Amino acid sequence: MLLIGSVVTAFAQKQKFIKFDKDELTKYYVTKKYVDAKDYIDKVLQNPKEQNNKDAIVSKAYIYAQLGYDSAAAYPTALATAGNILDSLQKTNDTATFNKLMREDYGINAVSMVYATDFNMGKNQFTNSQWDSAYHSFYNAAHWANYITQNGFSQNPDRNAIDTFTVLYTGYAAQNASSFTADSGYKNPAMADSAMSIYTALADRNIAIPNGEAMYVFMVQYYQYKKDKANADKYLAMGRQFYPNRAATWSQLETEGITAGGDLNQIISNYQASDAAGTMTEDQYTQIAGTLVSAEKKIQDSAMLIKVNNTAIDAYQKAFAKSQNGLYAYNIGILNYNIFNKLDDEFYANRGTTAASKAKRDAIEKRQQPVADSAIYWFNQAYTILSAKTNRENIDNISGNNAIKTLASLYGWKAQKAQGYNATDFAKYDALSQQFGKLEDSFK
Repeated sequence: MLLIGSVVTAFAQKQKFIKFDKDELTKYYVTKKYVDAKDYIDKVLQNPKEQNNKDAIVSKAYIYAQLGYDSAAAYPTALATAGNILDSLQKTNDTATFNKLMREDYGINAVSMVYATDFNMGKNQFTNSQWDSAYHSFYNAAHWANYITQNGFSQNPDRNAIDTFTVLYTGYAAQNASSFTADSGYKNPAMADSAMSIYTALADRNIAIPNGEAMYVFMVQYYQYKKDKANADKYLAMGRQFYPNRAATWSQLETEGITAGGDLNQIISNYQASDAAGTMTEDQYTQIAGTLVSAEKKIQDSAMLIKVNNTAIDAYQKAFAKSQNGLYAYNIGILNYNIFNKLDDEFYANRGTTAASKAKRDAIEKRQQPVADSAIYWFNQAYTILSAKTNRENIDNISGNNAIKTLASLYGWKAQKAQGYNATDFAKYDALSQQFGKLEDSFK
């Protein structure tokens, strides 16, 4: 019993608690002895009677923030501890009470140091492409930056102002973390939604910082992916308004909006609506035509193939009307020639001596003739324009030679069809076929 009594007495003496004394802490602050201050406040908060003392808790947040800010290597978790204390205090107190705490015991100094550290950490992580980590660091920094402004702790008299730079980079980090690809969409859709939420808050304030068009580009693409045309158009218009010097970017995005989704009927419908509006540019017409031409390789249905082909022809013709580019004419010729060849395959598939086979061939040939004439017209346009071009590139020479070769073939076909039926037409087309045959490979 004597032994037990002596142990209890020793334990009681060892656990001697101390009370919170602001004056004691002030001595440490004045002399910048923050390690001693840490030891002191840790002992204070071991006292069960002091563990809910908000003044002591705020003091701990300040001391740990100061240590983490000044001596991060020695105290690597100090800033995180300070941040957790501040988060907990803010969540468990109303705004007025929390603001009062921040005005006392250097609370707002702790907030400022947590903000600065998170911001600098976010910058380093962003530079090293650590997008998720950068997002969380910037997010915390933005939270405290906005708290400082909105509660009158900054020199900015506008309490509705936001820390644009920090918020914007929070969005950039979330955007990069979302990892979008055209084939599979967003790898991290939650981050895409976060970026969109952040950007919307900035856009709703009509914020447009220099070289900040990437925000509006993302917003347009986000809504195009969601097939939300109204919002895509809204932010496209804002991008154009705030960054008029990036006209090519907005034009490209508008074109992507027409082709968004990949459904060919929808692309054609979108194209026709945009064309009817009369605002499409030369580049947009060629981009739409190129998209449709690329899609042709996957089309099995002949009716859809012709629909897509004719729409691509229309787009190239609209581009040609804006700029007499020989390559546009050549592409129109090729698209017509593709249809001609499809019909030619049908023609030979109906070989036979029966009246029914002959009737089918006659019907096919009747469809072929205007297509052949259109192809001839556009290949001639391409030949004429490219021949006159003095600074031809390799693609010009290849296209010019192909136009000549195809013209010789088409005129030969026309001569064959006229042979025995129309001597005048036969002579004309045969002469033209030979004329272009002699020009083969003349583009060098």
